[in-house]
Amino acid sequence: MSVVTIKKEIDEIKKKLIEKDANSLMVIGCGKCAKSSKTGGPEEVIDIKEILSKNGFKIFKNENLPEVLDEGLCRYSDVQKLSEDIIDGSFDSILVLACGAGLKAISDNFNDKTIISGVNTIGIGIKENLVCLACGDCSFDNGICNRLSIIEEINNHLKKSYN
Repeated sequence: MSVVTIKKEIDEIKKKLIEKDANSLMVIGCGKCAKSSKTGGPEEVIDIKEILSKNGFKIFKNENLPEVLDEGLCRYSDVQKLSEDIIDGSFDSILVLACGAGLKAISDNFNDKTIISGVNTIGIGIKENLVCLACGDCSFDNGICNRLSIIEEINNHLKKSYN
């Protein structure tokens, strides 16, 4: 089981970085859920750093900065330790490739930095399939989230409309 995230479009990320006046950017990913979703693991962090660097964004580098936190950015104690290890003030913004919990942990521990999300959190999943919208109104009739089944039904109707 993991939180399911989807990538934001690179143009949306670049627009937000410009909007937030990000001059020097730390990029960090999640070694758990976002890695499973293929939105914030080591490969995705390396890729987005390369893309942003080619687009003129200054990427912060530090020997104490891993691509991802292996146990997840939601593991508060690990994020806290990371913030203590990264005492260098030469970056002003952090691009986070993790769910909302990871964003919150980063925000709490790097409270003097601008935090920018590089992914969207959409729910909870198993084996790369979304199974729960985390809406707070659980009803799993027939073994499926009722709200998720409604969304799937709407999507099926939309697909028929466009065929």
